[in-house]
Amino acid sequence: MGKHFNSRMDDAAWRVLFGRWHGGETAKALRAEAGVSPDTWRANAKRLGMRIGDLPADHPARRSIPVLERPDDWRHPNSKLTAGQWREVFALVDRGATYRDIEARFPVRASNVASMAGKLGLQKRQRALAEGEPLLGNGSPDPEGATWGVTVDPADPEGTRAAFWRLIQRAAGEGRFAVMGRILMAKEQVERVFDRERVRAGASIPGGYRPAGYLSPQTPTMPGGYRPSGYMSPQTPGLLEGGDGDGQGNGGLVLREAQRPPEGAWSTWLFLGGRGAGKTLAGASWIADMAERLGPGGRLALIGPTLHDVREVMIAGPSGVMSLPRWTDVGGDGEVEWRGPEYQPSRRRLVFPNGAEAFVFSAEDPDSLRGPQFAAAWADEFCAWRNGGETLALLRMGLRLRLPDPDSPAVDPSAAQNGGVGAQGARLREPSDSPRLVVTTTPRPTRALKALRAEELCALTHATTRDNGDHLAPGFLEGLERLYGGTRRAAQELEGQVVEPEGGLFTAEMMAAARGAAPVSVEGRPVYERVVVGLDPTCSRGGDACGIVAVGRRGETAWVLADRSMRGLSPQKWAERAMETARLFGARCIVGEVNQGGDMVEAVLKAAGCGADGENIGFTAVRASRGKAARAEPVAALYEQGRVRHAGAFAALEEELMELGAEEEGEAAGHWDRADALVWAVTDLMLDGRGEGPRVRAL
Repeated sequence: MGKHFNSRMDDAAWRVLFGRWHGGETAKALRAEAGVSPDTWRANAKRLGMRIGDLPADHPARRSIPVLERPDDWRHPNSKLTAGQWREVFALVDRGATYRDIEARFPVRASNVASMAGKLGLQKRQRALAEGEPLLGNGSPDPEGATWGVTVDPADPEGTRAAFWRLIQRAAGEGRFAVMGRILMAKEQVERVFDRERVRAGASIPGGYRPAGYLSPQTPTMPGGYRPSGYMSPQTPGLLEGGDGDGQGNGGLVLREAQRPPEGAWSTWLFLGGRGAGKTLAGASWIADMAERLGPGGRLALIGPTLHDVREVMIAGPSGVMSLPRWTDVGGDGEVEWRGPEYQPSRRRLVFPNGAEAFVFSAEDPDSLRGPQFAAAWADEFCAWRNGGETLALLRMGLRLRLPDPDSPAVDPSAAQNGGVGAQGARLREPSDSPRLVVTTTPRPTRALKALRAEELCALTHATTRDNGDHLAPGFLEGLERLYGGTRRAAQELEGQVVEPEGGLFTAEMMAAARGAAPVSVEGRPVYERVVVGLDPTCSRGGDACGIVAVGRRGETAWVLADRSMRGLSPQKWAERAMETARLFGARCIVGEVNQGGDMVEAVLKAAGCGADGENIGFTAVRASRGKAARAEPVAALYEQGRVRHAGAFAALEEELMELGAEEEGEAAGHWDRADALVWAVTDLMLDGRGEGPRVRAL
């Protein structure tokens, strides 16, 4: 006698059970008697060859009689209705009854009716079967239906409610509790309709009730009843102004200069700013402009630190894409109509009204960027990405679709006389349809950000938290400045500066303490005893920036007067710019490093007028024998003593100073050009003979 190793009964006992099953007993009752689950029952039936097909032809589980030939009294063990009752159900369906009418007469649900209809191969002839209103007293095939009918009059809600209550009392008095329940459900549905109409008409509802999914007339109606968090009405004062600035296409929204796309030819726009400086609004406005430019089929990308950040900040946040006022249309009656994009979270995409699509990605999953392609992208909080450089590289490989540019970029008049370089140092090129990328972030001293800023076609804009102070909570800025003013945190989070990493020679506190008002002339005496221009030259136009910094000495203090460093200058152009700076500030000497250019540095300066009769501007050549950080240590000590001051705020120069000494010199070392020029100038004024005259010293 066999027995399965995992079974409590032997095969003989199982065969007795299956024999009783073949004799007409139900499997459910036999399973309960044996104390086994349906899975165990089926597994042993299959193991012993007891198939449903082996059951007698008249066994209920065989369903041997064709569906349409079953007698009226035939009933499946799992069905609550006989075959005759099912025929009556579908006769009512054919006459226009709804599921609710059927549920009131038969113990079945709408899902049971639909399932049986599928088995019988029937189709709904009237859509009212699934979606229509109850036919109580209005065409119901129920012979008693007319006696329980209610006339719904939208013009007389109170009369309709009174009629419902009379029916409910009558049904309760007659003991027709099932009918009473159906009437109560119908009354609740009618009440919801009445409440919606009352709210739309401006009436109030007791208790502050609002129907589910209701949006007030001043709220834009979005797909699915969605309303973006922090949505601002177009009537909000101080945020929207008509037609000024860059408001075209933005629904009258006025953006500050730093929030507008830079002019000229650029492939990446980097917007660095403090907390609350308006970075998100700038990125959202730009990506919406790109969607309108691309039109149907346009492909865009939205990338944030996490998917939650993209959804809650970039898309649905107070300054996100869906909160832009351009998507609302105020009619003559004051009602706001929503015409904006639809966010589809299941597909991770934002669909714009014109058919353009923005796909959502997380920096936590950089491999998801392999494969897709786009014409434009917006990357938010780039410095918070875990592996920013790798993710950015994968994103750029997907930026390979054409981005039509209907308008030519503005041309800087000075570019024609400056080798194609504009006044801001950006090289201008012919307009193209190349894809573009916008990066908005609060800066951190990361290698990825340094590499991005050093790119030739990267345009940079900057904003501080105070620049957007009019749109922030009262007292917010003052409170933070009292807590963190002059610290590394304030420089990074409020001023949007790239502050020093751990181990830097220069700190944010030192930079804040150095800023001050420049000294003024007293009784006609010169303001500064001596002024020099520090020069860190470059040998090619496409290389690093040329550092040009003017520094003056007054007593025991060196004052940084100007940072006129620029990228993309030819040797002739930077020599002319250095001479122009010397004349402007009355410098009598240019201190320049000659490690790379050698005699060429002095030659181009002489060609620009250095040392010529009447100029009285000399040149001191210095040659570096140690690294930049080592040369900067004595200057950092002067900063700590308060003996180096800044006649203003020089953000780019201060950021380079705070980077010095924080890491091993390598790839980033070549980008400390401003800082190197300052070190040469301060060394000449304060450390080489304490300013008694120009001296040459190898460092």
